[in-house]
Amino acid sequence: MSYKLRKNHKQSLSAFTLIESLVSVVIMAIAFAGVYQLVMSSNNVLYESIERQKLSFQAGEIIESLNADQSNILEYHGKDLAQCGNIKGNVGKTEQLNRLKLWCQKLQGELGEKRTQDKRLIRVVKTKVDDKNVYVVTVELSGKSDKKTVYVKRVFNAD
Repeated sequence: MSYKLRKNHKQSLSAFTLIESLVSVVIMAIAFAGVYQLVMSSNNVLYESIERQKLSFQAGEIIESLNADQSNILEYHGKDLAQCGNIKGNVGKTEQLNRLKLWCQKLQGELGEKRTQDKRLIRVVKTKVDDKNVYVVTVELSGKSDKKTVYVKRVFNAD
C-alpha cells in the first residue's frame, strides 16, 4: 500500500512540474511579444525618421540650387515636381527645366510615384520686407505617408 501511495505522489509531482513549465512558457511568450512590439515600434520610428531626412535633404538641395540661380529664380515658381513628363519651362530656360526634371526624378527614385495626397511643390514670391525686395522660397515635399511632410522656407535678397 505504501508503494502505491509513493507512486501516485511521484505522478502528481510530475504533473505539477508540467503545469509550472507551461505557465513559464506562457509568461515568456508574453514577454517576447512585448519586446517584439517594442522593436517593431522602434523600427517604424527609425524608418519614418530616415524618410523625413531624405525629404529634408532633397528640399535643401532645391533651396541651395535656387539660391545659386537667383537671376532666374522666378522660373521655378509654381512648379509641381509630381510628374516629370509634365514639367514645362519658359523658352530659352533649358538649364532650369533640366534642374526641375532632375529633382523630379530624384524624388520619384526616393519616394516612388506621387500619390493623390502627396505634395511636391516649389513656390517663389517676390515681396518687400523692411523696404527691401526679397524672394520668399517655399519647398513642400511629402513622402510615403502623411506624417512625412517637409516644409523648407528661405528668404533671399532680391536687390
